[in-house]
Amino acid sequence: MWYSFSDAQYAKQTPITAIDIDSRVIAYGDGFFTTMAVVAGQINWLSYHLDRIDESVHALQLNLTNADLDAFNLDSVNLDAANLESPNHTIRAYFNSQLGSFAKTLNHGMLKLIVCRKNQPIKGYGFCNCQFDAFIKLMPTDKPLAQQANQVIIQPAASAICLTQQIACLPKPLVGLKLLNAQDKVMASHELWQHQTQDAQMIDGLVQDVMGHWVEGTFCNVFYQLNHENVWYTPPINRSGVKGVMRQVLLAKFAKYNRAHEERYLASEELANITSLFFCNAVRGILPIQALILPDGQSKVLDLTSIHTQKLT
Repeated sequence: MWYSFSDAQYAKQTPITAIDIDSRVIAYGDGFFTTMAVVAGQINWLSYHLDRIDESVHALQLNLTNADLDAFNLDSVNLDAANLESPNHTIRAYFNSQLGSFAKTLNHGMLKLIVCRKNQPIKGYGFCNCQFDAFIKLMPTDKPLAQQANQVIIQPAASAICLTQQIACLPKPLVGLKLLNAQDKVMASHELWQHQTQDAQMIDGLVQDVMGHWVEGTFCNVFYQLNHENVWYTPPINRSGVKGVMRQVLLAKFAKYNRAHEERYLASEELANITSLFFCNAVRGILPIQALILPDGQSKVLDLTSIHTQKLT
């Protein structure tokens, strides 16, 4: 079920059944989204999702209106230190409160948040105000996604493939955001689906950007090791790709526990030197890859030992 944050339908907890065909979210994909796992009424990695929302709202020049602020009692929200340190703590407080309420209602499952610019009083692509709409979808699950909140899950090993569809490079400050307008990801995901119809064990595909660097999966970030070195590498998100929540969680864990890691580009000539690889996202956790199909069609068997023995969780 979809709900709106701001209108009377939300206050009545009435699901949204339709959206205006002239909405900018349909015409231009003018906005961003994030998908969150909920365990026992708590959003996993909430502070990281708030970071994403904070960064995205700032990059797209969106903000709360006076009417939003009048309807939202900031003093009633118990902000943690990280929220108070943010220059845009009002936005964080607003989403923290709204998301927390829906998470308690859901209890177990997933929340998908879409934030999009309101229709503008001027024609065309441009905009003249900062107003936005926020919609949320509640997706309950029969079983909890984890035994406890903020737990990094390691999924069963699967296979992956190097795809031919490339993704776009974006200018700052748009690079790294989880934007609604993602036609390149749509095409890459379709290519992956075609392979999955032939291989049920294939979980994701590795994609290049238009500069020729291997960046991420179709719905996940990627970490890899080369030549059995005890260093986890992940491509930098400074020209293309999404700055995923689980990627940020793992980088913070690596830094906290002094585990060797580095952000570096992955070139095509290095694919044959990959010895360990996993994909990750905030809902699924870690997806170990036991076999990677290279661009020449050869299947490379990968080592799973380092994923399970280095206590990534």
